[in-house]
Amino acid sequence: MTRILVTTLALAAAALFPVAARAANPAVAIQTVNLRAGPSTAYPVIVTVPAGAPITTFGCNASYSWCDVAWGASRGWMAAPSIQIIYAGRPVVVTPAVAASASLAVIAFNQAYWQTHYVGRPWYGRWNGYYRRPYAAAPVHRAGGVACGPEACRYGAVRHGPNGATVRYGRIERP
Repeated sequence: MTRILVTTLALAAAALFPVAARAANPAVAIQTVNLRAGPSTAYPVIVTVPAGAPITTFGCNASYSWCDVAWGASRGWMAAPSIQIIYAGRPVVVTPAVAASASLAVIAFNQAYWQTHYVGRPWYGRWNGYYRRPYAAAPVHRAGGVACGPEACRYGAVRHGPNGATVRYGRIERP
């Protein structure tokens, strides 16, 4: 009975090793770059990583524009064009095509990630100030009308979006 249990555990552990090996990829920062607390320049800087520094890449966001990396004891997000991985036996910069072909994992950035890696940081309690959730279509306030001059009429509208942005659009028509 013990032998079966040990064999089962050994096979289960062996099955997990390839997954663990694929989960973290060695890489290099190709320029001096800020390691940030989230996938945007709006997030605080954790540390500045020097050019040529070895890093570990765990995966990237869905658009492959930012990657979840570690440098020493620091974990955070780095702009993908600043990362070089080994793919097909040669060093390449991370682009969406390379990331997908190299099977870099897609990593979700959410509050659980924040709570796992940033407890104790001075900005830890300001999650809501940094995180910008993709917003659904919100009510749009419209004002519109037609304005005619001596040779043309123009119609258009002013839209006030959910975050205060104003968009004006219209078309000039000749009579």
